[in-house]
Amino acid sequence: MVKDGKFQDLYVMIFALQTLHNRGITIKDTVYESLKNLLRWYQQSNNKEYLEIAMLHMQAYANMGFALDEDERIVQTILELTGKSKNDFYPQGYVIGKRIKLNKAQIRGMLGKWMPSHENPMTIGEVVDDIIEKVKNHETGRYIYQYQRKYAGEDEPEVYELVINKDESYFYDVKKFRFYTFTEE
Repeated sequence: MVKDGKFQDLYVMIFALQTLHNRGITIKDTVYESLKNLLRWYQQSNNKEYLEIAMLHMQAYANMGFALDEDERIVQTILELTGKSKNDFYPQGYVIGKRIKLNKAQIRGMLGKWMPSHENPMTIGEVVDDIIEKVKNHETGRYIYQYQRKYAGEDEPEVYELVINKDESYFYDVKKFRFYTFTEE
């Protein structure tokens, strides 16, 4: 669905959605409320641009690793009006978001190389356990994990952000602009 010219819009939308947690707003609530408003504006004006923006919201949501709820009436209506199916929104090629199982192997796979240091004494195993515990226990908050590879001559630290709120949780690799959502085993 996303063409080269729309990639930039998609990245901007994903970045904007990612910042919502700073105000305690869930991505799902925002996307679905936006879809409702965009559909209403389309129905009032018959301007197809509103449907295009709605599809961009749906694509960004799917690319972040969240699943579109095809049973949700608003999603059904937009799919019917646009002639699209839920499958049209599955990311193709480079995937920004990925759904992973909440287990040690998959959580470990989200992280790059990691060694404890004076600035960050947690081992990789402790980081993995910490993420699993926080997600399983729904410990609402924003948690930053940072690793500096000084021995490799890299100036920029690797920064990871775990966001947990009452309705959703996701892990964000800031450097790679990659999102992970969790499924329980």
